[in-house]
Amino acid sequence: MADALSRAGLGAGQSARHAFQYRRRPPYGPRDRRQRHRQLVGLHACGWDRNAPEFGDLAIGDQFEKHSYPLGILVNADGRRFVDEGADFHSFTYAKYGRAVLEQPGQFAWQVFDAKVLHLLRPEYGIQRVTKVRAQTLEELAAKLDDVNAEGFLRTVRAFNAAVRSDVPFDPYTRDGRGTVGLEPAKSNWANAIDQPPFEAYATTCGITFTFGGLRVDADAQVLDHDAAKIAGLHAAGEMVGGIFYFNYPSGAGLVSGAVFGRLAGASAARSCGGV
Repeated sequence: MADALSRAGLGAGQSARHAFQYRRRPPYGPRDRRQRHRQLVGLHACGWDRNAPEFGDLAIGDQFEKHSYPLGILVNADGRRFVDEGADFHSFTYAKYGRAVLEQPGQFAWQVFDAKVLHLLRPEYGIQRVTKVRAQTLEELAAKLDDVNAEGFLRTVRAFNAAVRSDVPFDPYTRDGRGTVGLEPAKSNWANAIDQPPFEAYATTCGITFTFGGLRVDADAQVLDHDAAKIAGLHAAGEMVGGIFYFNYPSGAGLVSGAVFGRLAGASAARSCGGV
């Protein structure tokens, strides 16, 4: 009989604070023959509502995620920016930026927007279960950002606003090159001064869908042991397979991986059972 493993890592929507405690414990026993593969500390992460439950909620689905950060700025507990929010469309940066949020003091960040882009925010920003503040002035907003240094935040916004290239047109649908000058970290695209009320901010932490580490398999998706020998009757696919992603992840790539290795595993398992 052939067995197929199709899931690994951590459950969708699991909060990083709980998940990282879990991952510090060895996931394999000392006598386990399966070979762990590659980036065990890597993860598919995303910006996730700071006050979401520890595990995913089927009634909400993925709406706790917050992926419109390229339109605004991300600030940490010190009130400082820490990534280039406009490096690319969110599909190509959200996984590594979720990890970046995890590395900030307190493991959280606020996403900040002004009136110019509020109509462009993704639908998940409009759900009822959201950690959000709104204000008519930046000073009022700073006072409402829980656990954030208000003066540091105001300094960050003033510096950011002064650095925006206003000579380049804003276009949210292309990499518009409207960035900042002389700012670290820079913002490469979609930079707008945060100066038009009302202002809104959303508190996020890091949510984990799965970890990048997994089992080593051969070209037939058959699991290999520590000597790179096949384990008879054992196949793996999807998130169980390691060595596919490193440090980042583009949207949908896990579905492609699952489909490819699932087909390989199924065909190989059928052959091992005397099938076609």
